[in-house]
Formats: sequence, structure tokens, C-alpha cells
Amino acid sequence: MTNQALANFLTDNKDIITVTITFFAVIIALGTFIKAIFEYRLQGRQKRAEFFDKFKTTFKTEKRILNITQLLEKDDPQLASIPLIDRYYFIGLYEQIAIAVNSGLIKRDVAHYMFSYFALCCWESKYFWIDINRESYYWSVFQEYVLTMQKLEKRNLSKSKSIYIWDKITGRSEFKF
Repeated sequence: MTNQALANFLTDNKDIITVTITFFAVIIALGTFIKAIFEYRLQGRQKRAEFFDKFKTTFKTEKRILNITQLLEKDDPQLASIPLIDRYYFIGLYEQIAIAVNSGLIKRDVAHYMFSYFALCCWESKYFWIDINRESYYWSVFQEYVLTMQKLEKRNLSKSKSIYIWDKITGRSEFKF
């Protein structure tokens, strides 16, 4: 094909070539956009998993937390002799979890399954709250977390068949990050 023939071909098919190039550019842009969305979602899951792992590690390694959780198991009177700062630290850790749940970094069902047991034990404890007013405004985030976890506990213990099916459909029972 000569240069003149190529020039005539391009001139005659200018509109088709423009549409074809535009079509492929749109397809590439759309593919890039979809890939970016998947990467963003993956990054969000990784961030949530890291957040979850941070709390789980703290619960397993922090001596103050381990000491309190062992005593909460039986509502041991020794809880009253634990320094206030350690008990504040324990409540504060749960408030961080509550904030992570409220901001969507940790899903409610995951937080319930992994962390709520000792929060519920703490709330019901006679000895933990000695010298601490649990109804204080300063513990309202913890209180709200406990109330939410109590509702989830009640829902999960007395789950009707329709709620069970709904949880299966929505994937709620699979504890995804």
C-alpha cells in the first residue's frame, strides 16, 4: 500500500477509526476503574484485619488485660484491688473497639464473637466497678458497646428460623472482615 493509498484509507474511514479508538480507550479506562475499586476494597479488608489483629494481640499479650480477664471470669473480689488505672485501661480498650465498630473498621458480629464476652462479664461484675461510676458519661461509649453486644447476644441465642435464613442470605454469619 502506498502512502497515497494509506492517506485515502485514513481519510475515508476517519470516523470509524475515531470511534474504534474511543471504544478501546473507554474499555481500558473502565477496566482500570474496576481494578481500582477491587484494590480499594482489598486494601480496606487488609486495614480492618490489621485493626482486628491489633486488638486480638493486645488481649493475648497485655498483662493488665490478662489479669483482669482471668478475674472477671469468676467475678473475683480481687478485681476491686486492681489499680484504677488498669481498670480504666481495660475499659478504654473496649471503647477503642467500640469506636472501630462504629466507624466500620471492625464489623459488629466479629466484635461480638471475638471481644464481647469479657465486656459483658465486666458490665455485670460487682467488684470491677468499685470506685468507678459505670453510669458516668465518661464510660458511655463502653456502656453503648455493652448494650449493643447484649442485643446481639440475645439475638444469637434465640435466633428464629427466619433470622437464621436472613443471616445466611446476607452472609452475616460468616464473620467476614
